[in-house]
Amino acid sequence: MKKAWVAVAAIVLAVFALLATLPRERADLASPEDTAFLWDGLYLGKQTFAEVPYVSTPYEVVDEMIRMADVRADDVVYDLGCGDGRLVIEAVRRTGCRGVGVDIDGDLIAACRSNARAAGVADRARFEKQDFFETDIREATVMLIYLFTHVNLRLRPKFLDEMKPGSRLVSHTFDMGDWTPDRSTSVGSRKVFAWVIPANVTGRWKWADPKRGGCSLEIDQRYQQIRGTLLRGNGKTVLADARVAGDRIAFTIEDEAGGAKARHEFAGIVAGNRIEGTIVSTRGKQERSVRWLAVRNPATKRPIDAGLQKSNPGW
Repeated sequence: MKKAWVAVAAIVLAVFALLATLPRERADLASPEDTAFLWDGLYLGKQTFAEVPYVSTPYEVVDEMIRMADVRADDVVYDLGCGDGRLVIEAVRRTGCRGVGVDIDGDLIAACRSNARAAGVADRARFEKQDFFETDIREATVMLIYLFTHVNLRLRPKFLDEMKPGSRLVSHTFDMGDWTPDRSTSVGSRKVFAWVIPANVTGRWKWADPKRGGCSLEIDQRYQQIRGTLLRGNGKTVLADARVAGDRIAFTIEDEAGGAKARHEFAGIVAGNRIEGTIVSTRGKQERSVRWLAVRNPATKRPIDAGLQKSNPGW
């Protein structure tokens, strides 16, 4: 009998020990509807959905995300899955930008609007109840998010297609799969990743060269990495130092004429199916700069997250 009571007592103690390890409710949150579980140092809301649970970002991470995104007064900052709105509200409060938060939970959106009024930014911060996969983000110049990687991957084509080249994307903790970040840092044990949306420069571009006639540029791209070849007259040259950063593209080619080597540096701004810029040619001590306008065949444009199309960089 004594052994049975000892066994029961051991089980009871084990149950209490297990309960002690479960997430604890916080009594110091703003209101009963804000009550959340403490998990891994974050507030995990009771509202948990199929895609993303509500987990708020610590303010020290908020600070770093706004800094890495280089938010300015003329920016429009979006947060998909905005939770209590703190990323948008803090960005607006500190920089004077405009902000938009989107969440599927109507109670959280109501809390966001209340928080924006309390922070004095309700005139510049808008919060919408919506499925963020359906949100039009074309006006966003900055995207601040805290979503799981599998959600990021579903949103990645949307970011690349809808956000303007040069826009900034910053994610707390979770990355974008094989899209390498342009920068990353840590706040304590937490990672923050940042990307600049690259222009899509894939496909075939053409322009006229007064000396060599028609020129054809074929570009392959994977995110911010590009490579390609330039066909001028009967000559075909692989691009060197090819790069794209936001809406800017640059590359170099070298050729030889009359026994003298020449270097041609191309630099331009991408706007849809047009590139406008300059070509600086150097031959010995001579340097010449000419305007450059290239036009793409829209049918040759490809998604930049689909991977490089040609396995041989020499084509």
